[in-house]
Amino acid sequence: MRKTIASILILVFTLNLAACAKDESPSSAASSGAAVSAKSANSANSANSANSANSAVSSAGSENASAVPDSSDQKKSQKRPMGKSSSDSVKTPPEDTPDEVYGIHDLSTGNFVYNPNVTDTSNERRYYADFEWTDDSKTLWISEIDEKPWEAYDADAAVAYGKAHWDDGVGICAPFVSRCITTGNITEYTESSTSITLQLLHSRLGFGQFVKYNKDDHSISLPEYARPGDVVQIYCSYEGVMIHSLLMVGTDEDGKLKAVCHNYRNSGTYTFYIDDLNDPCYDCESETVEVFFYHFYKDDDSGLPEEVVNNKNIMLWEKEAYVIPDEKYDREAALKYAKENPDDGLGYYGAEHTSAILQAGGLYVGYPNQSAVFLQLLKSHLGTAYSQKIRDDRTVILPDNAEAGDICFVYCPNDGMIYSSFIISGADEYGRMIAESYDELNDGKSAFKVDNRCIGCGDDLKEVIIYHFDD
Repeated sequence: MRKTIASILILVFTLNLAACAKDESPSSAASSGAAVSAKSANSANSANSANSANSAVSSAGSENASAVPDSSDQKKSQKRPMGKSSSDSVKTPPEDTPDEVYGIHDLSTGNFVYNPNVTDTSNERRYYADFEWTDDSKTLWISEIDEKPWEAYDADAAVAYGKAHWDDGVGICAPFVSRCITTGNITEYTESSTSITLQLLHSRLGFGQFVKYNKDDHSISLPEYARPGDVVQIYCSYEGVMIHSLLMVGTDEDGKLKAVCHNYRNSGTYTFYIDDLNDPCYDCESETVEVFFYHFYKDDDSGLPEEVVNNKNIMLWEKEAYVIPDEKYDREAALKYAKENPDDGLGYYGAEHTSAILQAGGLYVGYPNQSAVFLQLLKSHLGTAYSQKIRDDRTVILPDNAEAGDICFVYCPNDGMIYSSFIISGADEYGRMIAESYDELNDGKSAFKVDNRCIGCGDDLKEVIIYHFDD
């Protein structure tokens, strides 16, 4: 846990909006906290990690003590569903946490809860550098939590607004698309391309999909079920973020996308072509190979993927994708690193820490941004993400297929951002998640407890996302 020992200044930090390339901070996410420099935090990390962990153990006490099994015990129990007790029946866990679980993080350890304007090229990101295409379809994110933030979407109203305002000079691409879909009855709280993507996926009004774009002429051909009003994002696979936002308004005679957007302005009258600003990515200069699009369900939908037709709980699905040949995840190595390098998983440094955990396990998804790490895991095709409710006592019952070594992300739908991530190390006798995450409440041994409210925007937190590796 990184901490500046000499002094911790309490500041109000405001996260600047980047040109729709980054996971920009929403205006509502300004949060009070102490910011420390990356250099200072890195130098203090080794000395403070053990002290922070010991402090967390002391403050948490033995209230819910439930020891994490050692590596040999984990080997024996990994293939047994972690959400179950040792018997065939699931015990009902007590709910002994006070109503408020808030302010349990030392903000100095996170530096930035949301880190919008940071480019890090220190790691070899093989998800861009060395991949091959596969046509094996896969479900990437699924949720059985039936909580829709918006009841309906008026695609016609969104398209009409986009056509009327494509050249109004107000805001860049993501804020423009946000206003378009807000006019269509979707109240967006963010003006970030990546955050809009995560909010739409969470809405359960449709599903998302990544599509290879036409390199020969830089046009985009979407599946036949795409319709005007769907949202399209240009995706940087190297950084794991969305770099440009579009609103579909139709297709040309060849079925290629017509879209409205800001920045490189487009009225939607003619075929849309990815410009030189976005291929290669204007931030990291890597090759663009895919776009993401979100399809809103409609009454007369036809030609939808069979998987999605049969399971409306699917939030993200992919027909073909790029994968790293023969890539595998070493759970034990990742867990070993996490145990030897304790952290609380919060913010910028938490993303760096999770990246280091994954790297210890053989996966190079190194861009230090929580949402980017999540998207790169989704894109790896090594597993599937599952949304899981947070209980009233702020603990999480693990899904039956969860295993030690899976990754948990704390997600705020209001901001459309992930602000914390950590590795799962086990489950207690009630099936509650135990995680290698250390703060003023969690000690890495007891059932993990999540804050009541987002540390960035203050909104209620109701769910986490478990990424389960298929191995």
